[in-house]
Amino acid sequence: LLAASFLAIRQHWLLPVVSPFIASLLLLGTGTALRYWQEYAAKQAAIEMFGRFLDPIVVQQLAEQGLSEETQASKQCEISILFSDIRGFTTMSEKASAAEIMSLLNTYFTRQVGVIFKNHGTLDKFIGDAIMAFWGAPLADERHAINAVNAALDMVDTLEQFRTEHNLPDFDVGIGIHSGPAVVGMLGCDQRLEYTAIGDTVNLGSRLEGVTKGIARILVSQSTRDLCGEYFDFISHGSCKVKGREEPVNIYEPQRKSS
Repeated sequence: LLAASFLAIRQHWLLPVVSPFIASLLLLGTGTALRYWQEYAAKQAAIEMFGRFLDPIVVQQLAEQGLSEETQASKQCEISILFSDIRGFTTMSEKASAAEIMSLLNTYFTRQVGVIFKNHGTLDKFIGDAIMAFWGAPLADERHAINAVNAALDMVDTLEQFRTEHNLPDFDVGIGIHSGPAVVGMLGCDQRLEYTAIGDTVNLGSRLEGVTKGIARILVSQSTRDLCGEYFDFISHGSCKVKGREEPVNIYEPQRKSS
């Protein structure tokens, strides 16, 4: 620009150099700022979304790795799925008002979600009085089965405290856990999307929760038991038939290692 200005002066030419240069800088600066703001807004929206499903520490790890479209894209993952359903809910409903029931459930869910987050799990959703959670996504977790079983055992401890505090002897839970491949990602419509897992692994996890009645509070499948190795003690409860499966499913009750 200096050389062009010098030559233009020698030739007695007047060229509008500064104005276009400043205009170009302003245009470039505005475009850069707009792009940065768009990326920042998208990142904050993703952080807010994952904050509903994950422990804040895990969300921060995701943010540091970069919450890209790939992070939110649907993909097949190896996960452990957990379903926890309340027993004795009908009896409790008959003895308390709707407001009291909602307050109790909110308190109970808050505690159990804290347990799931403490064990590095992802909260999927509440289904009535049931909780659905999984391990292994959006962050890969080699210990997903161990973490899921640890969470289930901690959830039972939390249940016992809750029953004692609120004098609810009939309040109980059944928990089913299964490990395997599932498709994990955003599912829903434009107005409402949920980060969830779908597939046969999820279905079997739900069926196992239903099998717990009359057997044990926690039941896990053969695949979950195998992935846990010797980390826990397991009581075999034989095999059972579940809806949607031709072959019987081996079921086990996990317990912490005795000291």
